[in-house]
Amino acid sequence: MAKISFDLVSPESLIFSDQVGMVIIPGKDGDIGVLPGHTKLLSSLRPGRVMVYGEEKKLLKSYFVAGGFVEINPEKCILLAENVDDLNNLDKEAIDSEIRKLQLDESEEAKKYIIIAQAKFDALNASYYEKI
Repeated sequence: MAKISFDLVSPESLIFSDQVGMVIIPGKDGDIGVLPGHTKLLSSLRPGRVMVYGEEKKLLKSYFVAGGFVEINPEKCILLAENVDDLNNLDKEAIDSEIRKLQLDESEEAKKYIIIAQAKFDALNASYYEKI
């Protein structure tokens, strides 16, 4: 089976770099499934899950990105994320507490953080794309 090179980059460091079978990315207008040979594409991202699969479509890693951009060509996918969290390291109770705290603040900045925190909570509860 064919592979595609995938790089996940945060402002601080290179988070993931390897040859993979498929990646699912939270594009601005919907999820983007990236396979080897994908047409060229540049898209902004919405907060959500990045799912990285091996050659046999087995889930290797799951990340949460708060936003950013992705550049895709037939051989490579580069995701530049504003913020990256390993989904296995997120705590539902802490996120829920953060959402409740942010809801008390009516500023525009707090509203932005509520959207991201709610997307993290939703990503932890989601089971779609677990098995392909």
